[in-house]
Amino acid sequence: MMKIIAKVRKNLLYIILAVVCATAFFIHEFIEDQSIEYKTAYQNYKTEKAKRTKALNILKEESIGTESYIKYDEKRVETDLAWQKLKEVKANEEFLGFLDFQQFVGEIGWAVGLFIYSLFNLIMVFHEVNNSKKGKVLLHTTLLSISLYFISWALFSHDDFPKYVYMIFSILTSIILAYAVIIITSQRYKHIKSLMLNIRSLIGFMFNNTKSESEEKMWDVLKEIKHERKG
Repeated sequence: MMKIIAKVRKNLLYIILAVVCATAFFIHEFIEDQSIEYKTAYQNYKTEKAKRTKALNILKEESIGTESYIKYDEKRVETDLAWQKLKEVKANEEFLGFLDFQQFVGEIGWAVGLFIYSLFNLIMVFHEVNNSKKGKVLLHTTLLSISLYFISWALFSHDDFPKYVYMIFSILTSIILAYAVIIITSQRYKHIKSLMLNIRSLIGFMFNNTKSESEEKMWDVLKEIKHERKG
């Protein structure tokens, strides 16, 4: 039990950061879009607007054939044509459900940046020697989930799936990515360790089997072995 408490303490900062980040990004999903007061006022407006439209239609019918109605009808036709043109332009500029490409980039750009940042830091965690590795993995995996949620939300139509589907997808994908990083990194270290053991065995063999008259050449060769050797 004490070991668990000690581990939690070591990673407490990263656990708190992960919770804060997740809360900051997703808390809006649990807040009502509109207050009851707003909904009531809006519904009242729609009711009154419907009454006004009904009264206006009666007025139009009564004024058919008059000079004022003829002028109104001409402007109505022009307005309808302008509205149709606007809809065509909007349809041409739409991109993956967004108003235009600029809005799409604005919605997905920061999420892609967060994805790259969190994935990079997740990989770098395994190059560090520290006691907070698990906490950092949790934090960066959380950031991966957040970025993947908003990337998938931007790439697919907003009405394709419920939001919880995007959330589940992003969490599962981030866990898979984190696990993949762990596997790849562990395999890398296994290969490095194997290489070091082979080098140690080779050097031991050289020391034990090199003739005294060849020791100087052996040392010259060993001196050439260095990090990032070229040629």
